[in-house]
Amino acid sequence: MSKLKPGKSPGRDNIHPEFVIHQSTTTSGWLCAFYTSCYQRLKLPKTWRRASVIALPKPNKPAEDPKSYRPISLLCVPFKILERMAHSRIEPVVDSQLPREQAGFRRGRSTADQVTLLCQDIEDSFQDNEKAGVVYLDLTSAYDTVWHRGLHLKLLRTIPDRHMVKFIMETLSNRSFILQTSSGQCSRLRRLKNGVPQGSVLSPMLFNVYIHDLPDTASRKYGYADDLAIMLSQPTWKAMEEGLNEDMGTLVAYLRRWRLQLSVGKSVAAAYHLSTREARRELEVRVDNKCLEVQTPSPEVSWSASGSDIILQTTPGRSQGQGDIQGRADPPPRWNNLGSLR
Repeated sequence: MSKLKPGKSPGRDNIHPEFVIHQSTTTSGWLCAFYTSCYQRLKLPKTWRRASVIALPKPNKPAEDPKSYRPISLLCVPFKILERMAHSRIEPVVDSQLPREQAGFRRGRSTADQVTLLCQDIEDSFQDNEKAGVVYLDLTSAYDTVWHRGLHLKLLRTIPDRHMVKFIMETLSNRSFILQTSSGQCSRLRRLKNGVPQGSVLSPMLFNVYIHDLPDTASRKYGYADDLAIMLSQPTWKAMEEGLNEDMGTLVAYLRRWRLQLSVGKSVAAAYHLSTREARRELEVRVDNKCLEVQTPSPEVSWSASGSDIILQTTPGRSQGQGDIQGRADPPPRWNNLGSLR
């Protein structure tokens, strides 16, 4: 309760954060007893399962296009408190089983870790006189397409407390939402059969559990929540392309098995090297016989990771045969300190 921020919008129950922040000791005791009952009996109020969704326009996007809006879910404040309590109990258990390559929404980890590591690995390939191929994968509506039965199976493998797993799955069942306009108009109620709730404190952790068992690949993986990149360095183009294509086939098969969809049109491939003669050569990585988009010459690729646009640039063929890899993101401001990695 102490982590609640005043001024936030309420959910369908119209209970504002201030009501909870300034409640009496007696009310706090009653609320704690109610939470205990919800957890033990695996039952939740119907109102807590319903979200109000408002659409915020994305900057510099056409207003007439529905894709130009970002949906924001308003969840009930008491339910968010209960979720945070569950989160604090399972976080140490879950975090201990997540792979190091996943940095999303983990204590002491950030996008800076991943972009710095990727830049350093590319620089290392230059030192070894190798070429580095990178694929930036884009998943279509990743959080919204999480398969509940698959998530249930992975939670059982990750969390020893079976009752806690049942409780988490109960918070995901029978969920619904209404779309609310700025004028107060509301759509009809719509049911949610898959996915994790947008705006829920548990959702990022649940998604980390859902993809924590990505298959082993020859390429190194760099993950931040639903953003994923893979990198493979090889002395020849042929070896690099064959390795990346094999790894992409493995990853695509995994995604399809767990009902996640790769956006081939938005996924990007890029090659980083110091050869001026091959500056315009395109890296050929295929998914379902379709070539991924390639950035050439002097690849400049944007990798969006949880609200931060990460851009990697390579400048091959300087007079001394040196190149550089730069990582920058805007926002947040901390990326300004990253500078050029050499």
